[in-house]
Amino acid sequence: MLKEKEAFTQFIYSTNAVGSNKAASYILALEWLSKMLEIESLGFDDCKNIWEVDSVDRLQELYLLVLEESRKGEASVWNIQGVPKSYLQKGYCSAAIKSFQSFLVENSYEQDLLGLFDDYKGDENEIVKKLDKTMIYPKNLLEGLDEKQGEEVVRSVRVRLNQNIFRKMILKIYNQSCCITGLDIPEINRASHIIPWAEDDSKRLDPRNGLCLSATYDAAFDRNLISLDEDYRIIVSKNIKEYGTKRCVKEYFVDKEGMKITLPETYKPSKENLAAHRNNGEF
Repeated sequence: MLKEKEAFTQFIYSTNAVGSNKAASYILALEWLSKMLEIESLGFDDCKNIWEVDSVDRLQELYLLVLEESRKGEASVWNIQGVPKSYLQKGYCSAAIKSFQSFLVENSYEQDLLGLFDDYKGDENEIVKKLDKTMIYPKNLLEGLDEKQGEEVVRSVRVRLNQNIFRKMILKIYNQSCCITGLDIPEINRASHIIPWAEDDSKRLDPRNGLCLSATYDAAFDRNLISLDEDYRIIVSKNIKEYGTKRCVKEYFVDKEGMKITLPETYKPSKENLAAHRNNGEF
């Protein structure tokens, strides 16, 4: 229960704008809904602990009930002392259920792909095919959108999830550590694409197309200011060497040239992709 609540909390904060009260309101709304169901379940005893519900269809049935009760206003069986009326009547509970449904769909997709990655023992060249899964997005979560709008929502959600999946795969195979510095603070490290995300969709979930780099080196690599040679040694762009008289630039970059990165035991960076990356810089 606690795990699901924590995961939903992370989801809701990550998918809402910073400073928005929506995330906190949705979490509270689901907590209040659980209390309402404790008082009068209306046939939804299995939903009294909302965090234990793992069926999108069952949540949809609860959603329809909540809408019905919200329309009743003062006549609702949940209109009782101690329960804030606004959470039901102003639509917070129904909106929170929709958000929780989205979380279940997206979390299931992400966990499925990460599970496939963790369990896979075959040819590394075939991993991308294994991870090419369709995400089934319930139509009721696209209510009010036409077909084109719905397809765009699902596409953008899948892109966001795949980016998060790629990050988790890269951090795992590099043991959460920057391959240049050894820094092992996940909040600072990045899953850097060798071939950029937008350039080749066949490489988007390929762990051989990634490096774990701390933020400064990620930015430099992304802008082709550093790269790796065919032996995984750091090479530095001429553009950076122009600033080589500054001590910090020398320490961060110039002195690193020729150093071999720490390689993962599996899914070593693709030499073909690295060659393409080098061709985009001035080395």
